Amino acid sequence: MFQLLDLIMTSAVGVFLMNAFETALYAALLAGDCDECGFNDLGKLLFGGVLLAILVGITVSLLYRRKRDNDSASAQFVSIRSTKRED
Repeated sequence: MFQLLDLIMTSAVGVFLMNAFETALYAALLAGDCDECGFNDLGKLLFGGVLLAILVGITVSLLYRRKRDNDSASAQFVSIRSTKRED
């Protein structure tokens, strides 16, 4: 198990993920060290970010569904399954 972890950590993907984790940790420390901004300001930013992510997700899914419904290739699909089934 240790050898697998060692191989992952020394691979390019492992190094990239560790670097991303380290950068996120430093950003969290920097954001937490802000004297001018209180907890309420950071909470509002977090809440706004969550709302924005939800709105973007809904918009993307609606656009994808509309594009899929208007696709002419899917309207020409013919199923080879029989509608009658005997048990």
